[in-house]
Amino acid sequence: MQKRKLTLMQKRSLQGYLYVLPWIIGFLLFFLMPIIQTAVYSFGTLNKETYEITFNGFKNYIHAFRGDAEFPMKLVDSLVNLIDVVLILIFSYFAALLLRNKFRGSLFVKSVFFLTVILASDLFMQMQNTSSAVNGAQMNASIQETQQMFTALQTIDFNKYFAAMGIGGGWITYLNDAISNIFSIMIRSGIQIFIFLAALHSIPESSYEAAKIEGATAWEIFWVITFPMTGPMILVNTIYTIVDSFGSSLNTVMVYINSLALNKNEMGYASALSWIYFLCIAVILTVIYLLCRKKLFYQND
Repeated sequence: MQKRKLTLMQKRSLQGYLYVLPWIIGFLLFFLMPIIQTAVYSFGTLNKETYEITFNGFKNYIHAFRGDAEFPMKLVDSLVNLIDVVLILIFSYFAALLLRNKFRGSLFVKSVFFLTVILASDLFMQMQNTSSAVNGAQMNASIQETQQMFTALQTIDFNKYFAAMGIGGGWITYLNDAISNIFSIMIRSGIQIFIFLAALHSIPESSYEAAKIEGATAWEIFWVITFPMTGPMILVNTIYTIVDSFGSSLNTVMVYINSLALNKNEMGYASALSWIYFLCIAVILTVIYLLCRKKLFYQND
């Protein structure tokens, strides 16, 4: 009996499953049961001594919006901070465009941006908080010296320049906030920069050569070739940045949920809040995916 050969698409699908297989195994072994437990805890109250659950239906979910004055405010603040996602994506995209070009010292600059990934990690922040006072003071001094370089931009009055260009008051406030948070934006853009770099390097040089032969300008090449062909990675980075922002242990909602679960031992209510928070993130990601999927360009080799 002759074996049926796999098609190219089937081989690529098989490769994709093999790549995500370690994550699937890890999810089934380490994450599936805790997720099920939090879902069960969210519909009841957990006894602190016996760890027995007293089910009370949707009481925890109702209390989150009718009896808790802090959670809705913290949730709204986290949703408002989504504006930072746009700034991070813009900064990382244009940083990747600059780093794509070969120049002297490019490797050092890439290393600096990769260092921001370590500095911005939650593990590093927690290690800094638990380190000795001397090491903490030294680290804080180093960070403050770096931040002073960026906060020096705040001494420049950009309002008159923006007004001269005809930019409205709302946009001026938005741009001023972006300049004020440039240090935070930079340290949260490391991984996104390297993802965009991988996308830019995957674009065939023949596409650029053909466009130049046809007389296309650099501006036209960017909007016709570069931007559309990096569209899938823009979506990937958007999803990653949103998840990274919402899932950070330094996020106000995450801090609040952890304090309820670990300090006040309100596991049932904390589990309900975590599911509400998760559903909010899932809705946002679903809307973004549905809006972008039909406008994405995927290159087929």
